Parts: sequence; C-alpha cells; structure tokens
Amino acid sequence: MKAVVLFGSPRKEGNTIQLVNAFSDVLKKKGINVRMLYLNDMNIRPCQGCYICLPAGVCKINDDMKDIRKYIEESDLIVYASPVYWFGVSAQMKLAIDRTIAFMDENFNSRISGKKAVTLLTCGSDDANVCEPSVSMFRMIFDLQKVTYAGRIEATSCPTEGGPIKMEFIENTKKLAESLI
Repeated sequence: MKAVVLFGSPRKEGNTIQLVNAFSDVLKKKGINVRMLYLNDMNIRPCQGCYICLPAGVCKINDDMKDIRKYIEESDLIVYASPVYWFGVSAQMKLAIDRTIAFMDENFNSRISGKKAVTLLTCGSDDANVCEPSVSMFRMIFDLQKVTYAGRIEATSCPTEGGPIKMEFIENTKKLAESLI
C-alpha cells in the first residue's frame, strides 16, 4: 500500500502537521510508504477551466501538478490535510484540488476510481460546523471521482499560534489510520 499526503498548510510546524504526523506514523510503522507533498513549496498554477486535460488526462500547464498527479496515481490512499480558513480549505489545497479535474475523462468518468481518501482538517473555532463546507466539498469531489471517503478528522479549538492540539484529535487520527490498514 502507498499513501500520498497533500499537505495544504503554509505552516510546516502548525496544527495540521500534528494530525499528519500522527496519521503517517501509524502507516509507516506498518510498512506503508507515505509520501509528503508540501503544497506551499510547490509551483501549482490555477486551473484555467479549459478542459484540454479531459481526453488524455494531461493538463496543458507545465508545473508541479504533474508530479502531484503522478503520486496520486501511484497511491492507494490520498490524504488531504488542511487548515480551514473562512469555512474552506487553504488556497494551496484548493489549487491542487481544482487541478484534479484531469482525473476525469470527457464523459466525466474517473481515472482514479477505487482509491481511498481521508481528510485531516484543523480549525481555531470550537464549532465543528465550521469545517462542514470543506467536508461537503470533499464528499462531492470523491463521489464524482469514485474515490472512497475512508474517514475524516476535524480538529477544533486549535491554538492560533501553534502548540499542541487536543490529544483526543491525535488519538482519533491514529485510530483512523489503524482502521485503514
């Protein structure tokens, strides 16, 4: 089994990495190859909505998305990890998500059907409903792409300046990772 983490936080030492590390550590201990992609460090241009990618799955934009696409294709599990800003995923994550239209063909059949995906979201609010627009977006994308939504964590009340997030979220993240092995 292979997993790829699309890490959408601009902060490598913030709240989101705590969930990613808990999740990845469990997978790695079981011998699963985990590739981490720091989207903030990558050159990902916005989707142009031209649909040139649909016939062959190849985008006309020559940037780092070609590598992200390759790693997603090679993986059995896709981990979308992002802070929630203004009820949505980070801009870094949204750029990558929009470009996954290349995984659809001209009849909107998926080229990645059968894969599994999980979401690891963090937010400063105490209200888990703040994450719901992001979760809803992921559900619809995964349904269209025929990807199994294998689990999700929404860590609320995260400190704005970093620091440890609540242990219950770390433990739930580990349990989610265990359930996928």
